[in-house]
Amino acid sequence: MGNLSLSYTSQCQLQKEPPMPPRLTIAIPTLNRADLLPRAIESALVQTSRDIEILVSDNGSTDETRQVIQRFEGRGVRTFSHARTMSAAQHGTFLMHQAQGEFFLGLSDDDYIEPEFAAEVIALFDCHPELSFVYTGCAVHYEDCQVPAIVGPSVESGMDFIGAHYADRREVSWCACVTRVKDLREIGPQPDDRSIGDMFFWTKLAFRGSVGCVPRILSHYILLRPQKQNDNVSHGTAVPAWGRESATLAREAFAAARGAGASATYLAQLRRNSRRHVARSVANQFVWTRVRGTSAFKALSWLPACVPLLCFGLDIWMRLAAALLLPRSLLRSLLLRGAARLAKARGHGSAYVHA
Repeated sequence: MGNLSLSYTSQCQLQKEPPMPPRLTIAIPTLNRADLLPRAIESALVQTSRDIEILVSDNGSTDETRQVIQRFEGRGVRTFSHARTMSAAQHGTFLMHQAQGEFFLGLSDDDYIEPEFAAEVIALFDCHPELSFVYTGCAVHYEDCQVPAIVGPSVESGMDFIGAHYADRREVSWCACVTRVKDLREIGPQPDDRSIGDMFFWTKLAFRGSVGCVPRILSHYILLRPQKQNDNVSHGTAVPAWGRESATLAREAFAAARGAGASATYLAQLRRNSRRHVARSVANQFVWTRVRGTSAFKALSWLPACVPLLCFGLDIWMRLAAALLLPRSLLRSLLLRGAARLAKARGHGSAYVHA
């Protein structure tokens, strides 16, 4: 009888212990995408790892987003509703401070993840505590075409990762990138004048330790929706602003590499590669803003401010010429054809690893 009483007491004590904090916070900010939001939330709810929390924050939507969120009440989702729309940077900072997990995933309302995402990322962090962040293979969606993003080895130094990124041998999307909450808070909020928020954080995180990768395609980044104008938020950024920010990020990465003791050979290569990377990014942004709806006249007016950021390269100038001269419908068609060729070359549906 005494043993039974002790067992019962122990059970009561266990029941009174506070629950363990989640390992991974999946934060989903949303704004006027009631048609897309359910897929993002469902992808978080079906994770094979239960060691997670899910946050959904409505940033002042005026469509049916509130009703959509109500459908998930009682299913383990913490929700927030804001009367007025704040900037994307402010909204992201709000969610970082609401996170109770050790790790953080920012999942846009139009993106989604595979059921094994949380389990595999947490397992890699547990095997390699020195990792500054972990990213997974990602399918980049151009309408119905999926292009596997370029990934690296399971573990590499932050310096190797940054060098490979600016050599266009790594492609990381925010929906595929998991960081430590404490690191994000230490870095501080993303400035309001920065629109490339993912790179703002992981270019800094890379020099805090090694970088991990789960090469399997476990995340999906929606770059271009079927039968819609491109409503990817970052691709609405005016090209001069995009170019200035891309150049700033490259300079910050260079300074961090130099401060970390990179060799003169590494720094020279990084400088050359980053200049070409920025030029290609600027040319691509001309294409995306035109596909999104910017007039050719407006795009042409941006050109003088962007010329200092461009460099010689046939591919760069061909993209720029197409963006300035072609009708939007034809530009979109060429973009989709290029994505289809790229998907075939990389192997549709499988990770594309570039060591």
